[in-house]
Amino acid sequence: MKKTLLTSAALGLINAPVGAAETPLTIGVTMRGDAAARIDIEGVQFVLPDEQDAMSAALKALPDKDRPVTIAVLGKVAAPYRVIGGILYLTQSAGFTQVTVLNESPAD
Repeated sequence: MKKTLLTSAALGLINAPVGAAETPLTIGVTMRGDAAARIDIEGVQFVLPDEQDAMSAALKALPDKDRPVTIAVLGKVAAPYRVIGGILYLTQSAGFTQVTVLNESPAD
């Protein structure tokens, strides 16, 4: 009888549990004037830049750092790059690696 050797990658695929797709974490961003942004993470709201430390702590406390994250920019006022960049930095600093930025254009 001939034996077949499987690579470790193939063994990982065979032994990997089959489960439902991970639910992405959605971070909602709405601008409040020129300098402040309202951030919504799973029903908890933060106002940046004033509550940056609280938002960072909340992101670090979330489980499942492997799940994808969507930063959804909402509203009629465009968010400046520095705001989105700051949120992206905080999210990645908390351990999330799969981050997507989604800009929803306002309905006319």
